[in-house]
Formats: sequence, structure tokens, C-alpha cells
Amino acid sequence: MKTQKTAAIIFAGLLSLQAAQAQPALETKPLTIEGDIASHLVAGVDRFLLRDLEASITRREQHWSRDFTSHAAYAKSVEPNRRRLAHIIGLRDERIAFDGLTLKSTTAGASLAGQTDRITIRAVSWPVFGDVTATGLLLEPRGRDALANVIALPDCNQLPEQIAGLSAGLAPELQYARRLAGSGCRVVVPLLINRAEKMSKLSNREFLYRSAFEMGRHLIGYEVQQSLAVVDWFSRRWEDTPIGIVGWGEGGLIALYAAAVDTRIDVACVSGYFDSRQNIWQEPIDRNVFGLLEQFGDAELASLIAPRALIVDAARGPVAALPGGRGAPARVVSPAPGSVRAEVVRAQELIDGLSAKPVIELVATDEPLNGQALGRFMDSLKPGAALGQAGTASIPDRRNGFNAAKRHAEQVHKLDRHTQWVLRESPYVRKQFYKPDTSSLAKFEASNEKYRRQFYEDVIGRFDNKVLPFNARSRKSLRVGKVGGARSRARCFSGCHSVRDFTFAP
Repeated sequence: MKTQKTAAIIFAGLLSLQAAQAQPALETKPLTIEGDIASHLVAGVDRFLLRDLEASITRREQHWSRDFTSHAAYAKSVEPNRRRLAHIIGLRDERIAFDGLTLKSTTAGASLAGQTDRITIRAVSWPVFGDVTATGLLLEPRGRDALANVIALPDCNQLPEQIAGLSAGLAPELQYARRLAGSGCRVVVPLLINRAEKMSKLSNREFLYRSAFEMGRHLIGYEVQQSLAVVDWFSRRWEDTPIGIVGWGEGGLIALYAAAVDTRIDVACVSGYFDSRQNIWQEPIDRNVFGLLEQFGDAELASLIAPRALIVDAARGPVAALPGGRGAPARVVSPAPGSVRAEVVRAQELIDGLSAKPVIELVATDEPLNGQALGRFMDSLKPGAALGQAGTASIPDRRNGFNAAKRHAEQVHKLDRHTQWVLRESPYVRKQFYKPDTSSLAKFEASNEKYRRQFYEDVIGRFDNKVLPFNARSRKSLRVGKVGGARSRARCFSGCHSVRDFTFAP
């Protein structure tokens, strides 16, 4: 009896010692890390993701199978990448065909916004998809046929009127829509959504991005669709007239993506945007595209434009700081010339195997889309075409009571309304999408595999990194009566750990 009593006392003592050292009934080593474990977790994940971002450049080539035997073979070989890009920026909705732009006139005022001896400017709109219409300006040369059709995109914080010369804010030589129209081009200038505050510390662009992203759409995709609807019209109406697209800042982003996904665009000019995207996580969240860097940086997007011409204007870009709050903190920085040059060189190297080298040309200027960049754009569109001289003064706006803020608010409402319609329709879309085989348990599990794989890879995101041994460690975190609590840390990937709290009874 004495021996049994002694053994019981020793066993109870061992249990107490185990509880005091916070070693639950798991085979873990002691967790000795000091400080806030959650902060260590965040820092480890940050290091892991930054390493993965850096490695993404060299890993991208595994997703491409470029055929350099001819320009046609090359375009066909990159078509899967083009489809992937269209998918991740949310080009889901079928565009609406139309015969002509709608003139924005009422009994209170005509559509004619401005006129000079060389050009006319009209307020217009056009259908895009669903019940969404785009809005903007149409500039046409007077007294002659257009030698090219162009979509000119301002930065999101600019008005179409500024690059058309109808309102203050840009010197005449930088009013690139006006200069192109004065040089003989038909120019459509769409309105982009700005970054003004929609509600407390949440921008218009982020407001629209958030809901669209959940529905497999994207604000970038919506604005690319606005431009491609115009490309549809240009192609049907003037089949043999070259099509170009040009933009600055956020307009440069839309121009780059639009030209990458649509081969009907003959020439693209990107100003104040083209750069390395390795720091895209610091940029506004409305530029966040799921899985973008897996296959695409700006150089890869340029390689989708090849063998068509791309002019990269390494000029200053927009600058902004978004403090966050309801929205995500971010910054918009002007691309550094050296970084732009390096990305252009990388793009040129990606298509080096093509004969009759495609044009990916770098123009280094201080002012965006000045005479040099626009001149190269014009010459690529129509060899020998000359860029006309800049105007000397602003063009008076003839519209009575024009309200730019009201026009913008209406455009935000249209895009938000479409996303909400997609949300309402989503249960019916899912019903058509998800059709497992329920004839037996085995067939149900087997038929679910494709859905499981798609959810893993296209929804939550799959890492291809090797999963390391668990190497779990734990320590006591609390005790309440007979119940103890412990915090554990387990290894996932190299330098990346998970932290978990759990309770146990001694």
C-alpha cells in the first residue's frame, strides 16, 4: 500500500509539473521565442511573400510556350496567356454591339462641347455590357477623313475635358487627345472612375473594386471593356483604318491591358505607368489582380502586344498617397526612368526570338505624352503621318450647365448597379456551375475533385512551395481551474509558421 501511495504521489507530481511547463499531451518541443508571437508570425509571412514575389519573375517562363517561327505562330502560342489575363481581370460580360455613339444632348443643350477650325468635340455615350453605358468625348478632324481611330485615356483623376482642351489643368502641348484629333485622328476619350473619397476614407475606385472582385469581376476589367466596346465599333465601321490606344497614369494601365487582350489594337502608347510590378502590393488595392505576377509583369504584358507596336513613354506619372482607414493604405509613385528602362529591356528580351523585330520602343521624356512620344505613336499608326502643332489656348466649352461631378457619380452608380445585379444572379449561376455526380458516394467524391482543385487554385490561391515537417513547439499561456491553455507554433514553408491557441485538461 505504501508503495502504491508513493507512486500515486509521484504521478500526480509529474502531472502538475507537466501542466506548469505547459506541455500538453502532444509531442512538442518547448516554445522559447520571446516577445509577441503574432508579430513574429506576421514578419515571417512578410519575408516569405517578399521572397516569393522576387522569385516570381524567373518562375513565369514555365507558363509560356512562345513559338518564334513566325508572327502568326507567336500570336497563337501566347493565346492561352491572353485568355488567362482576360479571365483574371474579369472580362466576363458580353459586350453589346452598336452602330454609333449616342450624342449626349437634351432640350437644354446640344452635344457639341467645343469646336476649332481643325476639330469638333462632342459629348457622347455608348453601350458596354448589361445596362452599363460608358461616357466621354468624341473628337473628330474637320474637313477630312480620319487617318486613324484612337482611344485616348486620361489618368483617373483627370477629366476627359482636360486632355481634349476644354478645361484647365494641362498646357496645350500636353492635351494629347486634342493634338491627335488635330493631326487627323478620330479620338474617343472615356471617363475613368477617380480616387476621390466615396465615403469616409474609401475611394470611389476601391469601393467599386471590392464588390466586383468577389464576383470575379474587376474595375480594371470594366474600364478595359469600355475601351474594347469602342474598338468593336471602330472595327465594324472602318475595317481598314488602324486603331491605336494611348493613356497616361491609370489610363496607361487600361491602355496596356486592353492592347494585351485584344489583337485588333494596332499600336499602344503607355505613359507614366509602365514599370516593374514587384512592389504592386504597395499600390492602390484597386490595381490588385488575383494571381497577376504568377504569369505577368508589365514586360510579359508587352510581350502579349508583340508583334504589334508598343511605345513606352518614360515620363513622370501621377503621384498620390492614400492614408487608409476604411480603405487600404497605398501609394502611387511616378515610375523611375531606370526601372522603366529595365522593364522595357526585359520585354525586348522576351520576344528576342521573333524575326523582323517588333517595336517596343522607349521614349524618355519629362512631360507625359509630349511631341516626341505622340509623334512616335502617330508614325507607328500611320507611317509618315505628322503630329500637328499644339493649340495656343483652351477651347471654350459650349455646354450649358455641364456638371462633371454629376456625370462621374452616375458612372459610379452604373458600375455598382451592374455588380449588384451579378450578385443577385449568382445563385442561379452557381447552380449551373456546380453539378456533382450524386449517383453514388464514390462518384460524388470523384466528381468533386475538379471543383476542389478550382477552389484551391483559382479562389483561395495555391502555393507550390514544399511543405516542411511540422516541428511544432508550444508553451503554457493560461490556466483557469483545471483547464490549461497553450500557444503553439508550427512550421509551414521555409521561414513561415502558423500560430494556434488551444486548451487542454491535465
